[in-house]
Amino acid sequence: MVGGIRLPGDVFLLEIIKGIKKIFAGGKAGGDVLAHPPAAVMFERFKDVLDCNNRALEIIADLGEKLSGDYIFDNQYIYDSMKALEDAVLQSVHALNTLCGNRYQELYGIYDRLTAHLHIVMAGREDRDGPMVIDLADISQAHSVMVGGKNAHLAQIQKDLQLKVPEGFVITTKAYHDLMDHNDLRKDLDAFESAMDDLNVDAEAIESLRERLERGVAAARPSSAFMLELEEKLNAMKALLGPEVMLAIRSSAQEEDMDFSFAGQFHTVLNVPPDSAAVFQAYLAVAASLFGKKAVRYRLRVFPGEGHMSIAAGCYRMIDSKTSGIVYTVDPADPAGDAMLVVSSWGQGQAVVEGRTSVDTFYLKKAAPHTIVEQKIQAKDTGLYLKKGGGLEARDVPEGLTGKPSLTHEQLGRLAAKALQLENYYRRPQDVEWAIDGKGDIYILQSRPLVISDAAAQQVSLAKALKNYELIVADMGSVAQQGIGAGPVYIVDTSQDLEGFPDGGVLVSRRDSSHFIRVMHKASAIVTEVGTPVSHMATLCREFQVPCLVNVEGILSMVENGMEITIDAEDRQIYKGRVPELLAFKTAVNLNVAAAKEFRILKRLLDTVSSLKLVDPLMDNFVPEACETYHDVLRFVHEKAVGELVEMGRDDRRLLKDYRALPLELPIPAGILVIDIGGGIKPDVQDDKVHLAAIASMPFRALLDGMLTPGIWRTGAANIGFGDFITSIVNVPADAVCGQYSGHNIAIISRDYLNLSLRFGYHFNIIDAYCSDIARDNHIYFRFLGGATDITKRSRRARLIAMILEASGFNVGSKGDIVTGRSGNMPKAEIMRTLDILGRVVGFTRQLDVQMYSDEQVDRYAGAFLSGDYNIMDRG
Repeated sequence: MVGGIRLPGDVFLLEIIKGIKKIFAGGKAGGDVLAHPPAAVMFERFKDVLDCNNRALEIIADLGEKLSGDYIFDNQYIYDSMKALEDAVLQSVHALNTLCGNRYQELYGIYDRLTAHLHIVMAGREDRDGPMVIDLADISQAHSVMVGGKNAHLAQIQKDLQLKVPEGFVITTKAYHDLMDHNDLRKDLDAFESAMDDLNVDAEAIESLRERLERGVAAARPSSAFMLELEEKLNAMKALLGPEVMLAIRSSAQEEDMDFSFAGQFHTVLNVPPDSAAVFQAYLAVAASLFGKKAVRYRLRVFPGEGHMSIAAGCYRMIDSKTSGIVYTVDPADPAGDAMLVVSSWGQGQAVVEGRTSVDTFYLKKAAPHTIVEQKIQAKDTGLYLKKGGGLEARDVPEGLTGKPSLTHEQLGRLAAKALQLENYYRRPQDVEWAIDGKGDIYILQSRPLVISDAAAQQVSLAKALKNYELIVADMGSVAQQGIGAGPVYIVDTSQDLEGFPDGGVLVSRRDSSHFIRVMHKASAIVTEVGTPVSHMATLCREFQVPCLVNVEGILSMVENGMEITIDAEDRQIYKGRVPELLAFKTAVNLNVAAAKEFRILKRLLDTVSSLKLVDPLMDNFVPEACETYHDVLRFVHEKAVGELVEMGRDDRRLLKDYRALPLELPIPAGILVIDIGGGIKPDVQDDKVHLAAIASMPFRALLDGMLTPGIWRTGAANIGFGDFITSIVNVPADAVCGQYSGHNIAIISRDYLNLSLRFGYHFNIIDAYCSDIARDNHIYFRFLGGATDITKRSRRARLIAMILEASGFNVGSKGDIVTGRSGNMPKAEIMRTLDILGRVVGFTRQLDVQMYSDEQVDRYAGAFLSGDYNIMDRG
């Protein structure tokens, strides 16, 4: 009603809006709509994009599967797979540009850049690229090889876990290679690496080369360019931390602290003055230790036949430690037990790791509040402390501390919590070096895998041990990422639930979502009722090594928040409670698998091609320039291909000219014209109209079923005020007058596809959906805007729609009265179920803005819809 006058129907009202809109717009005509090829051609080109993307994603998935440890592969397999992947990604870029009229030509340059880098990685020479010096805070996954394992871990610990690490920068492997070239050591280095490549090389046979390189590096001269960069970094540190700051120069070789510890093999220089000459000399001592006798023998033992290895050095603020030591997140003597081991002493930790002082030993329960199971407090007469001017010195422990525990109960609890964060993040028990300064702040100095041996013995007893635990799930679901994890259940219904996700929790949800990346560094495992092993979330789980089971039907009815469970995402079992025997076995097996040379090469390559940074297409950074991996390119290609289909319905005049459009007979006044581009209507239809029973399009039928749900559709006119009416007219988008939202309601359909543009008066919807047997191809796109009231009420209605969509698993973006929702990577049945919900959303919210007179109404109506109370509209 407007001023007591009943409004005409939706279509006539839109004509009124158009006329008044022209008056307010000065009679200007709208812009032209870009012409597309015929809809059937567009759809076939879209399917070409899907085919190309699928080929590439299947190769990536196969490569990832090989890292499970269940397969044997060689370098030829890696080379052939990478070549096939290059070709598939290039074909995806071709297919998108064919679909989009060559609008994404810049993707070719990005593809060339990524491919060139991939070739460098395949050649094992990525350690020669990049900067000579880089701040710790600027290190990303792309820098992991050039900064070495230890530094890469510290950067992750600081960035992802927000744990305290010392401030500093890294002298990279690029600087190491430049040093070798600058000092004419390349010939000796090449000869040494060639000899190390021989599986049968004897340590004595390369002794003279090793000694020559060790001496040559120790006496090397710096380049002026390197010293200039080093001076800049040191000046920045002194400006930030004060001129008296002292440094620790720590080794960080390529594989150090990754799958192998290299514990004590390389040199570290502590308490170095912030002078460029002093730091360079300390760096030379670190770099030369790459060719130390014990380091070379270690490499021959754990990496036989691998000659190439570079070294970086971390330059960190020296922590003036009051207490320091080591945490083992499991007891190596009892890896299946529930205790962790802490060793500590007064002063610097160097005395602890080198066995030069008496230590306190604590055994703690792994479960909070980390009760002390056993402790051994020793008399600690001396400790290592910072020496004025540089270096360390042994001094008497301050009076009164000799016989006291070097850690309080509170400090032990904090240390245990941080160590378990690290264990969960790296998916295996950790050997953590830490320091506590005079203020009581805990600093992580390094974190590396704790080697647990005797996997075979554990395997023999494992089957017997598992019989003592209750099975919740047996042989159910699909493995998205192999592994074993345990922790308390945390149920996620919407993305807001992720805010409170606990460290070590098991994420349980109805559907998988790439938004789970926000908590993957905390999650011990992920379980969903619906999902696919080839979804974006599954790829992220493989990247973050999060054990994951999808399609575990009914899991939400079997668990509750806080319930402790253990997920075996290898044998597809879920146990009630924590199964330490299973967790201990997993640790030993992981380390055995990582020993293979091909395994580590493939892992580096997968880091280069499969990491996913472009997660959310609603973000501003979802642009070609942000693509850092092949997987990013494939994600971008897919989303832009979907977007092209979404826009297909803009030119309704051309659609009606190119195709025969049949009116759809429905018991509601939707006024939809149907265009069939292949199998969307049953073949025996001869009439000039289409009945509901003749619709063969799966996504369209599912949407219509939702729209026709009893109680959803209201045919009466809405009562609105005159002010609301005029406001809505003035603010109708330009597209509504002469663009995408004007004209007819058109459904472009095939058996597995739907593109629907709905214009109900002053409410505008676009729905695009693909529903096939291949889950990763499937998608739903939804857009809504408009209304017949003021912007406040329309925005409330938009919030209501966003809440419902998010609760239904959509990735949602909203601004004012515009709502956009995306969902995908779902099995056919789940797509159909979600479209049914979307049909109900369309009908339920069609004229609901008039009821949005307060914020409370948003929650009230959203709650009613989600509980199935559609009659709330009758109650107002």
